Amino acid sequence: MKNNPFPIKQCDALELSFDEQGSAYSNNYGDIYFQPGIGLDEKNHVFLKGNHLPENWSNKSLFTIGETGFGTGLNFLNTLKSWNQTISQTDNNKQLLHYISCEQHPMNKQQLQQALSTFPELDIYSKQLINRYPQFLLYGLHRLHFKQYNTTLTLIFGDCVDAFNNIDASIDAWFLDGFAPSKNSDMWSDQLFKAIADKSHLSTTVATYTVARKIRESLQAVGFEITKTKGFGQKREMLTAKLMTDDKTMDKQPWFYTFKSSKQETFTIIGAGIAGLSIAQKLQAQGKKVTLIDRQKQPCLETSGNPQAMVMPSFDINDSPEARFYLTAFLYAIQYYSTEFYHPVGVHELAFTDKQIQWQKRFLQQFNLPNDLIQHYKNGLLYPQAGWLDTQGHANTIFQQLDNYQQDEITSIKYIDGIWHLYEDSLLVHSTETLVLANGINIKRLMPDYEWPIVPKHGEISYFNSSDMHNTIANNPHIQLCKGYITPSWNGVQTMGATFEHLPENHWFESPQTSVQHWQKNTELWNNTPYAELLKQDVSVQSRAGLRVTTPDHLPICGGLINQQLFKKDYHDIRHGKHWKQYPTPQTIDNLYVLTGLGSRGFTSAPILAEFLVNQMLGQPQVLNKRMQKSIHPNRFLFKSLKKK
Repeated sequence: MKNNPFPIKQCDALELSFDEQGSAYSNNYGDIYFQPGIGLDEKNHVFLKGNHLPENWSNKSLFTIGETGFGTGLNFLNTLKSWNQTISQTDNNKQLLHYISCEQHPMNKQQLQQALSTFPELDIYSKQLINRYPQFLLYGLHRLHFKQYNTTLTLIFGDCVDAFNNIDASIDAWFLDGFAPSKNSDMWSDQLFKAIADKSHLSTTVATYTVARKIRESLQAVGFEITKTKGFGQKREMLTAKLMTDDKTMDKQPWFYTFKSSKQETFTIIGAGIAGLSIAQKLQAQGKKVTLIDRQKQPCLETSGNPQAMVMPSFDINDSPEARFYLTAFLYAIQYYSTEFYHPVGVHELAFTDKQIQWQKRFLQQFNLPNDLIQHYKNGLLYPQAGWLDTQGHANTIFQQLDNYQQDEITSIKYIDGIWHLYEDSLLVHSTETLVLANGINIKRLMPDYEWPIVPKHGEISYFNSSDMHNTIANNPHIQLCKGYITPSWNGVQTMGATFEHLPENHWFESPQTSVQHWQKNTELWNNTPYAELLKQDVSVQSRAGLRVTTPDHLPICGGLINQQLFKKDYHDIRHGKHWKQYPTPQTIDNLYVLTGLGSRGFTSAPILAEFLVNQMLGQPQVLNKRMQKSIHPNRFLFKSLKKK
């Protein structure tokens, strides 16, 4: 595997042309995307019928399709239409379709719209795809939800081998629909077929229009039994296949694996901040029985209760795991939050010192990202799609949709006979099959013997009246960001934040307290800037304090928990670098999951982390690739410590 198969980078521009009939032609590969006039019929014959669909997905709660070459999206839309007709006829609203497709040279929205305009029979689906289609054609995973059809599309922009080597999914049917092997030989490589076999299971089917000898031999070499069948139109034959041997490539050190919950009836989340709230919403959206428990009377009243929460990516001068994760999280978040509560006013990251100016200049030169994502602006950088969320509006809307909310302060948990029991002091207040801990630093109190490399930081925000402030600050339409931040005026009030202070361990579990110095501390974040003197002329009207849980690598902790003592025993010699040795998959703590360590970027990262955790618990294709899973895995710190010993 390459060190970074999905760099922070735009995909190469696609050179596309159209003939008089509206058929799309790739100048990059010198080939058509579909046959003029009969493209849809061909897709039906080769890929749906070739994979025995819709028969093979009938009565399956989850069906996953993998496609090599998204192109115009015609296969996806045709499948979505067939899927919708199937579930409508059976009235089965519990069936889920996951469709995973890769594309190294994706079309932009305008090209996609033009390519699909010749298929009016798909218009209702095409419009929804175009509406949800990624605004930024960046390498990596882009997840699109089609909720009314119980369908999720995961678009992976990048090389197909990288795409399918790095996904975490089990594929039921494959559409091999890249450009012809003679036009795009890289796509039809032995490495791709190996990746396809690794992501398949016994009886997984494959269909493709080509019967080239190399394709037949490559499929057979990885365990598929192939069959030549009648082709479509002028093509005399096509190829179908079924996996007959399940010989997957195993990681030598599978410390980062994800684990499905063994019980799927009841789910409970402790902690109703933005993390727990997002998990509850996503579980309930999938028809699960969910209980959200918090010591407050409703969600987002503690650290997640700041009225305006900033949502933005976090870049580094290098293409780091942290930067890649927060960019992916940001792109997901701005699609997740309702336009009623999310305000993309832009974040203006100011540069006042030579060091800041040089950093920003180097960053823009190195990454060359879309202007709509980041651009030079006045004395700094502007993130045009970033902004702030009305946290209480968002939280109250989801709160009203939840079936079960329970106000209790859980002080201990026990696992007895396959059930998690939750106690307030010595009183049993709730029982559940699957438990998620999303209660910040209080996780340490519930699992005192578990090694958690997390610490809380004390933070305060200050409010001030816009009418009392200099116009330079009061009338700025963007969030101002330097060492601290200042939000635009909202209902006549602006927010300044936020301090990030060390907290002695003996105060970790106490309610955070505001201080009389909060205004002074927040204004000091603007020292050595033109804002400093302006801010000193005013005073705060109110303040608010909270605790933000952080990790040593500034990335969240998200996933299923493992038996640490057994892991230490199994991996005790990992420091010796025995790459030849096959280490065992870690043993899990039954049906126990965690989401914590979101730091100061919780409203950016919580939506995609909740999606990732729900995918994991329910055994669904993951929204994060394996490389990104490693960077947030709960076991990463223990694994690294054993390697260093």
